[in-house]
Amino acid sequence: MASKRGSSISVKMILTSVSLITLVVGLLGSISVIYSRRTFDEAAHRLSEAYDSALEARAQTLTQTMVESARAAIIQSDYSSLQTFVPEAAKTDSDVAALYVITDNGFVAAHSDPRLKEKPVSEVDPQQGPELAQLTKPLAKQIEITVAGGEKVSGKLFARPVTAQGKKLGTLVVIYSRASLLRQLGAVEEGKQQQSQEYMVQIGLIGLLFVLVGAGLAVVQSLRITQPLKLLASRADQIARGDLSTRVEVNSLDEIGMLAENFNYMADRLQVLLDETAAKAVLEKELELARTIQETLVPTADLIERGPVKVAGHFQPATQCGGDWWAVHDLPDNKVLIIIGDVTGHGVPAAMITAAAKAACDVGRALEGPRLTPSRLLELMNRAIFESARRKFVMTCFACVIDTRTKLIAYANAGHNFPYLYRAPSTLREGEAEFTVLMSRGNRLGDVPDSSFAESSQPLRTGDKLVFYTDGLIECENGGNEEYGEKRLRLSIRQAAELGPKEMRDSMMHVAGQFYADRPRKDDITLVVAHIH
Repeated sequence: MASKRGSSISVKMILTSVSLITLVVGLLGSISVIYSRRTFDEAAHRLSEAYDSALEARAQTLTQTMVESARAAIIQSDYSSLQTFVPEAAKTDSDVAALYVITDNGFVAAHSDPRLKEKPVSEVDPQQGPELAQLTKPLAKQIEITVAGGEKVSGKLFARPVTAQGKKLGTLVVIYSRASLLRQLGAVEEGKQQQSQEYMVQIGLIGLLFVLVGAGLAVVQSLRITQPLKLLASRADQIARGDLSTRVEVNSLDEIGMLAENFNYMADRLQVLLDETAAKAVLEKELELARTIQETLVPTADLIERGPVKVAGHFQPATQCGGDWWAVHDLPDNKVLIIIGDVTGHGVPAAMITAAAKAACDVGRALEGPRLTPSRLLELMNRAIFESARRKFVMTCFACVIDTRTKLIAYANAGHNFPYLYRAPSTLREGEAEFTVLMSRGNRLGDVPDSSFAESSQPLRTGDKLVFYTDGLIECENGGNEEYGEKRLRLSIRQAAELGPKEMRDSMMHVAGQFYADRPRKDDITLVVAHIH
């Protein structure tokens, strides 16, 4: 009777080696593919968010410019000039699918497609036309548009009413196509698929190599490779469990040593990939935190009314997060606090310093109540910033308290740009000037722990305009490396002085924006306009 005989050690080793190596390569390959696809998906998400954010900013800039042009043209009934200007304005942005102006009677006064001018808006845009003709406030919404070839793609519509002296003159409409974004997202998706295929091919080749090497060594030196393979299996299991720091010690220069080196190389690459992914996640969280902090620190662009004091401000960071900060607060006894600051630097650290300054401001208002003065507030903020930053960051700051009953402004300064008090020539008394500089000096917040700040005061009159700003406004440069400067700033104040605070702010920023155009800003820009009624 023939005795039963099991498989040879070589066969068992070959089978074991093939199974183990296949498992390890498959595991590492799967992890690599998963993280690769996730990286592409995150890139697509960031691309979409960045595109939409940029689209909002571009739409705001374009509509602001076009509303002014449309208002002037409609008032003067100069529709021919408007029709010439509208197509040219549309060509400045390749993503603009349509740009047109609707009159108050529902007709298209000018269109980026000249064939559609002087037609009823209900005919030009049957779906949106009636709503746009009756528009009374800014509108932004997602729509579906038809591009060349009849293809329908996603788009976004922005509309703003055109008004003058409280009367609606018409509506400005701009429609953006997201076709370029969709093409980019398609390219990202194609890259993801291609990358995944390449990974699979590479993993297959590496796996095949490992299997062949392991099988050959199992046949020739079964005893010598048993322990190294067991060790390799153990290390692979550790990686599979999440311990990416484990490595295989290389004790030979033969195939087993090569296998160990390749294993360590793959583990190293996997560790690098995971580290890079973690670093990207941390950076994104930091930026999101900084943006959130910034949004809570700076008021919106809406008009702020505090009794006879009306305030409107503009904040434009140089990067995703800025170091500028301004605020308006009510104080007891019919007083209003206005404060503006500028931290050295940008990003998350600067945002955290502005958060510390705001916290100190809030604590000061709560503790001091009606006794709060600008100099005392700066002392409290100086101590908080010094303790938080330890001179790594400092802040310039100007604080003032307006008594709405007596119309007296008290102010103190911590190294900030001197604000302007503007009085119309018709209200000037003998010997007075149009511009008065609210001059007061003091150390920057955070320079030394026990700074004191001199306090000054100035009587106000009905019709006075107060203009506060950070140095980013006057130091921005045009294409010729020429700074905007205080002379141009004063001229823009004088030209817009008859407007309300919100309109005055918009006019001044429009003039400044025309000066520096598309030149990248080196610093944050903040402008605050206050009107005494």
